[in-house]
Amino acid sequence: MIKNYVKKNCIPIIFEIFFIISCFLVPKEYIIYTNCLFYVCLFIYFILKRDLNLKDWFFSFKSGKKYWEQVGLTLLGFMLAFGITIALENIFPNIDTGFIGLRRNSWLSLIIFFISTIILPAVTEETFFRKNMILLHSKQAVAITMTISMFLYAIEHALSWWGILLTMIWAIPLSIAYIKTKNIYVVMTAHFIGSLLGNGFDVIFTVIQLI
Repeated sequence: MIKNYVKKNCIPIIFEIFFIISCFLVPKEYIIYTNCLFYVCLFIYFILKRDLNLKDWFFSFKSGKKYWEQVGLTLLGFMLAFGITIALENIFPNIDTGFIGLRRNSWLSLIIFFISTIILPAVTEETFFRKNMILLHSKQAVAITMTISMFLYAIEHALSWWGILLTMIWAIPLSIAYIKTKNIYVVMTAHFIGSLLGNGFDVIFTVIQLI
């Protein structure tokens, strides 16, 4: 089981390691492009490995009332987690979060930002950090692999211990939703809506500035 687990996740983890290294080597204004490349590589890999099926995700939208109730609860938890981390940032404003910034000062970088913060994260992150990384075989397996997945999710967003801790809080409702529903499409949908609401405003504000 461990061998299959490592085999299934080693390539995506290697992608992530290269991305994290790039954050220290690449000028900050270009990290938005390496970030997008990371997501594109994950997306292509998961499609080729058949870990991700977009058609099934779209069909899941017709699953009925229970599905959308689960999506709503997951989204509510996701938004609550963000609220908690914002409050913690305000309580401890002098601690560096180390969040990986994505600068957008042109139409090209804005398009890249849209792709890498709204379009791709929901499907790639949920396939990687939840579906493939969290094992549901036993309570012990769930606890261990959930912690690993939350940490890997966090270091893809932040490069300081405080930022990693905050980002792991974001992952809690998404992880719990997957564990409880065993339906990755519920989590994908909630994540997508959350990203659309959160980063959509950033896109709008950037468009106004560029105009």
